[in-house]
Order: sequence, then structure tokens, then C-alpha cells
Amino acid sequence: MDTLEEEEDEQRVEEKLGGLAVSDDLQDVETKVPVEQDCVSKELLPCFDSNSVDMSQLPSSYKTNSPKEKQLLHIANNFLQQYIHLCPNRKLLFLHPVNECGVEKFVSTTVRPTLLPYTELYDWDGCASFVSDYLVMEPLECPITLPNSLHSPTTTLKHQRGNCFDFSVLLCSMLIGAGYDAYCVQGYATLETCTLDETQELCPLLRKPLETQVPKEEVKSKYRITPLPDMQSKFELQQEAKKAAAIEASQKDKERDKKEAGKPKREPLHGLRVHAWVLVLSGKREVPETFFINPFTGNRHNTTDKRFLGIESVWNHRNYWVNMQDCRHGCKDLIFDLGDTIRWEIMLSESNRLQLLPEEEEELFGSDTVSDSNGSRAEREKRMSFDMPPSWVAPIWIPPREFETRYCQGKKVTLYNKAKLEKWAPYLNGNGLVQRLTIYAGLDYTDVVEVREWFENREDILVRREVNKQTELTTDYFSKGHSLCLKAHTYTSLEPRTGHTMEFYNEARVDGLQKRVETASEMTEYFMGRDDFLYLRHVNFGKQGEETQRTDMNSKPIVQIKECFHRNPEKPADEDVAECIFLIKEEDIHLTYHLKDKYITASKKLFHKLPQKASKEHEVFMTPETCITYQAGSFEKGKSLFHLYNLLKELTAKEKRVKEQVQQSEAEVLTILKIRQTEEANVKLSVSIYNRERNEERRPQHEAMESTMKDELLGQKKQDLDYLAPFFIRNGCRNKLNQEQALRVRDDCLTDFKHHLTYKVNLIQARLEKAVEELQKRHLWLQENKNPLSTKEEDDYLSSCSESMFHINVLEQRLSREKQMAPQKYLALENKLRMDPRLAEHLGYI
Repeated sequence: MDTLEEEEDEQRVEEKLGGLAVSDDLQDVETKVPVEQDCVSKELLPCFDSNSVDMSQLPSSYKTNSPKEKQLLHIANNFLQQYIHLCPNRKLLFLHPVNECGVEKFVSTTVRPTLLPYTELYDWDGCASFVSDYLVMEPLECPITLPNSLHSPTTTLKHQRGNCFDFSVLLCSMLIGAGYDAYCVQGYATLETCTLDETQELCPLLRKPLETQVPKEEVKSKYRITPLPDMQSKFELQQEAKKAAAIEASQKDKERDKKEAGKPKREPLHGLRVHAWVLVLSGKREVPETFFINPFTGNRHNTTDKRFLGIESVWNHRNYWVNMQDCRHGCKDLIFDLGDTIRWEIMLSESNRLQLLPEEEEELFGSDTVSDSNGSRAEREKRMSFDMPPSWVAPIWIPPREFETRYCQGKKVTLYNKAKLEKWAPYLNGNGLVQRLTIYAGLDYTDVVEVREWFENREDILVRREVNKQTELTTDYFSKGHSLCLKAHTYTSLEPRTGHTMEFYNEARVDGLQKRVETASEMTEYFMGRDDFLYLRHVNFGKQGEETQRTDMNSKPIVQIKECFHRNPEKPADEDVAECIFLIKEEDIHLTYHLKDKYITASKKLFHKLPQKASKEHEVFMTPETCITYQAGSFEKGKSLFHLYNLLKELTAKEKRVKEQVQQSEAEVLTILKIRQTEEANVKLSVSIYNRERNEERRPQHEAMESTMKDELLGQKKQDLDYLAPFFIRNGCRNKLNQEQALRVRDDCLTDFKHHLTYKVNLIQARLEKAVEELQKRHLWLQENKNPLSTKEEDDYLSSCSESMFHINVLEQRLSREKQMAPQKYLALENKLRMDPRLAEHLGYI
């Protein structure tokens, strides 16, 4: 065994060394790695490149670099040279790839923090779900090398496709705009993660939520039975345990061999495949712990997830960090404290930037090169305090129609382990279908087991449908607001008498019906919250040709009706009916009462109705043999014949009402089936009155309202008053002014405004004096009133004084503000008159 393990270890080491040897020379990798399997050809992919981008429509920031951006690229190149010198065995960093215009841009400036005006994008899960649904994944040209370009988020959104770096930059921009502490990550991941292969993953819709088990408190009782002594041999138990352990170990070995045989072989590029994802640190937006987001799927993962095999660097819109921690065991041991200078090297920081000692710089570049590149100490200090320039990317915007459509061409298909998930945009399908989950029996995706569908915007308020292909049972689920209060409907066919289970929103029904189960021969109804405490009604029907009492020839013949009731605490137990059975054919009525405390049998009554006379059809006949009574716990004679006669009369009337209710239930079932058939045959989608693009009925009204508002606004602009018009009329000025008229108009306007300011100050002063006088009167009244005040008078006095003081303070503030602002307002008007084109020409200001 030891030799076998050593051989396996040596083989694994050789594989790793072989992989590392391949990765040492990146130029040789592109020729040695099989192009058919690992390097994706551009001709086979529906990708876009720089040639497909219309550069004429892009801003100038996409095509050129500002002086600060050029300085940043110089700093990045210097940082990269120092990094290569200190870490010669590390892979290259993703620092300044070219954009869609072929211009080098630093990766941090490609991040454009944006908060879009959609409620769904205010949280991380909504942003991640949108990015994964809206964009189409394109694998990297070569899986173990960094991409040559990084497109802007606006271009990525326009073309709706991109690689993992494009996905991550867009998602990081949206998360930072929403207030999260998010970063783009350059690292390595598994083959399934890099290629968006989820065929081995369980569909998220099939994952069961974790159940938190509450430990039960053991109630210790002082009355316990002493256990019998154990007479079994301990030696025999030990031998049996050893045999069982040996059998279990052999079974585990067999299962492990089967699993290993079924697992795919370890791929040669494991740990070398380049991938980009998003890191969200804890703290902001009340994030409790740090986590990863895979932009391809939008799923959240722990930082210890085995999908992610290592990290080279992270960046956001402010800075760039290089990971200096060991990633041989993946990301599970990484510490994401970006302020730790030992574990993370920061690029733009005064004290935490990766720097070489002067001796090392001279040894690497030579003394002349170092002196020429660094320059003077002042230039070095200036470079040390460099700040990240703003993003060169144009503002990110998603039109409402594009946000609603979401998926590329309106549809997205994802394959999971024995399941296929399809998604559509709203209103794309005429039946309102937006999502379908198909569950298969095997991995070949041929044998369908179950189909689940989700709907939106349907007028019949159908939201979900489940179809079991094995039992051919279909279950429809409805939201609240259905005209028939329908909640769920299970059926094999919408034809009558084929078996239907209907659930209702009992709060919206008068009878409190919660569920109805109907077959060809039975019908069971469940109730909740009724005043008569009825919770179940079970009906047995006879054959269609059987002769029974029927009031409606279209209804099925009723054989038996059973009703069950909850306990009514206001009645004695032996008078509170628990079960009532009407035997229609036998003309019998069975009553069973609730159990009394400390009794094991319940009281019962059996009524047998006598045949009715023809002359008295509605009269009930009663004899001592008509009723058989059993009174639990009592040997006394039961109630009198008169009381039993009244009870039988009530039960006979109730039987008639119950049969009518059963017939109404049958009719309701037929009505529901007819309505459902009509709804399924002609599916209609509802459109909100606020959706102007799809609501054709409301669109003319909106357009008319907009045109009316525009006309009103134009009319208001035309009707704006000219502040100099009164002074022109007063001085007899018409078309053109001379210098004397211009001076007179200016002086009159300034004088009038001065009088207005003085009047305003005097008015506030008068109101202030009046308020002070009223307060003094109240104080004088209090001094003259020698009798003690009552509680109400004292409260009124204090409240009035407080109101007066508040009014006085407000007036004092207004008066002070008007006095201070009056000269400024006067000067502002004087400057406005100087710049007025009708006066400035004659006043000499133009």
C-alpha cells in the first residue's frame, strides 16, 4: 500500500511539474496546448471585436488618454517592472489592456460606479442576476492567458456579450454604485466555472432550504421503570462490531471506487485557467461576511469555495492590489484585509506601494537609468501622492425596454444536473410564460419527469403550473384576486367528473371553503373559520341511473352526506355534535357527539324517518322506535319524545339545506371548469396603465395630456411679465429709448424697488411691535389678576405666551434678514438693469 501511494504521489507531482513547465513559457503554451480543446477560435464564436465597434459614436475619452491617464500608465509600467523583478515566478498582472478603440487604459479607470433607477438593482443579488441574464458569455481565446483587451461597460451592454473580465467590470460598477465595497478579481478557477458548465450542479429552484432543528427539551419524570440488567456477552458484541466495521469499510471502498470511476479525469490545466469574478467585502450595506460572486451565474459563494483556485490581484475604481499570500490550497486560507501591507501590495499609496530599495534599482536598471527615470526628489514626491483619475467610460444607462427584455433575444436556457431551466422576457410569450423548469430522469435529458412553469401578467392571475409526466397530474396555482377565489387546481383534464382538487382563499369566501376534492363518486370539502364549527363535508354519490331523491336532474344522485364539526366550548360535550351522517337512501340520520372529559365513548343518536303521507308531505312523524339513543356515562332515561321530535324536525330541514348546498357545490365545480377552459383557450395578458408602450388604450390619452401640458408651458412663457413694462408706460417710451428716457426708467425702477423694500421692513416692524404689545398685555393681566388661576387658565396662559414668543422670534429673524438682504437685493437689481439690453446701450455698459 505504501509503495502504491508513493507512486501515485510521484505521478501527481510529475503532472503538476508538467503543468508548471507548460505555464513557464507563455509563448510556447499557445503552440503546445491543443487548440481544438482549449483555445477557442474566433470564427466559431459569435463574438465581437474592435472592428465591430463604431468608433465614430464613442466619446473622445475612449480614443485618447488625458495627461493624468498617461502618467498613470507610466506609474503602472514602473510598478509592473518592479513586480517582475521581485516576483519573477509569478504570472503577469492585468494592468492596462487596450479598450475597444485600441487605446491602453488602466483597469481601475474602466470601472464606472453607477446606480441605475431600478428597484431590483439596489441589492447585490438583483445586480448579479441582471448581469448574468442580460449578457452572453464568451470564453477567453486561450484559457490560461489574460485577454488582450478589456471593453468598457457601455460597449458590453450594447453588444450584450463579453468574457469574464467584461462581466466582472460591469457588475463591480453596479455594485459600487449601489453602495457595496466591491472589487474585480483576477485569478484562477475550475474548468466548470470558467466555461459556465452547470450540468453537474443542482438547479437553485430544486435546492431545499436548510431546516434548523430545535432541540427538544427532555422532560424528566420521577416515575421511571428500572431497566433490566444487560445479560448479553460483551465479547460477542465486540466481535459483531468488528465484523460490521469491516463490512462497512469494504462497502465504502467499493463506493469510493465507483465514484472515482465515474468522475472525469483530472484535467491538465487545473489551476492554470484564468478567470475573473467579483469580491464583496463585509462592512458596507450591512454585509456580514466577505463573499464572492460568479458573474456568469450571479450566484454567491463563500471565499472558501473550491471553485476558485487562486487570486493574483484585485482592483476597484480607486486602487489596485496584488495578492502576496500563498494560494497553493486555493482561496480558503486567504485573508481579505486590503490594508495589510504584508498580504496585499497596493499600487497607489504613499506608504504602502511596492517599492525597490535604491541599491536594488541600481542593480536592476543601472545607476544612469535610475537617475534618469526617477528625476528629482520633488518629482518622486509628486508621483507618490498621485490619485486615480476619473473613469473614462461614458455614463452607464439601460433603457427601460432593454431592462424589461433582459435576456439576449428575450430567452435564456441553462442546463443543470438532470434539469433544464428556460427563461423568457415578460410579454414575449402570448400565454405569459416567463420561466420553465424541466426535470429529467437521466443525464441524457430525454425522459421528462416533471415540468414546472411560471407565468406573469395573466388576467386569470395564473402564476405557476406543475405537470407530473408520470401521473399526468397538472396543478395550477393562482395569486390572490381571482374572481372565483381559486388558489390551486389539480386535475388530469378540464372535463367534468375526471377528478379535481381545488383549493380556495377561504378568507375571501363567505362559506369559508378551503379545499374541495371531487371524483366521479365522492366529493370532500374542507372549511375553516366558520361560525357553526363545520370543518369537513363528505358526500357519496350513486350511479347515474340509480333512483334517489334529486331536486336537480343534472346533478348526480346523492347517497350519503357526512359533516364533521369542531368542539363548541359554549355547549356541553354530550350536546355538541361532532359528526352528522345523512343516509339519503336508507332515510337514516346518525349523530355522534364530542367526548366528555375522562370518557372513552361518545354519546350517539340514530334517527329513522318514517314514510311520509301523501296528504302531508312536509310533516315529520315520530314514534318511540324512530330514535335509538346512547348516552355515555348515564343510565337514566333520555330526553322526552317531544324534544326528540323537535330535533328530528331540525335535522330533516338541515338535510334539505345540505343537499341544496351540495348541488350548489357541484354547479360551482362545473362553472369553474367552464371558466378555466375559456381562459386557457383564450389567454389574455394584462397591461399596467403606467406602461405607455404596451397600453394602446391609454396611449392616446397620455399623448394628448403631454401636448396639452406643452401648450400650457409655452403659454406661460409667453405670458411672463416684463418688470420694466410699467415704467416704460409711465415715461411714454415705446419702441426705442434715448439716453434721457433710459436714465429716467432706471431711476424710477430703483426708486420703486427701494420703496418696496422699505415698506416690507416697516410692515414686519409693525407686526413685531403688535406682537410684543399683545404679550405685554398678557403679562399685565396676570399681574392684575389676584385670584389664583385654575389649571385650565394657567395652561391657556402658558400656551398663548409660548405662541407669542415664537411669533416674535420669527418676526425678529425676518426683520433682521430683510435689513441685511435689502442692500444686496438693491445692488442685484442695479446690476440687472445695467445688463438689460434695452437700457445698457444708452447707459454706456455695452
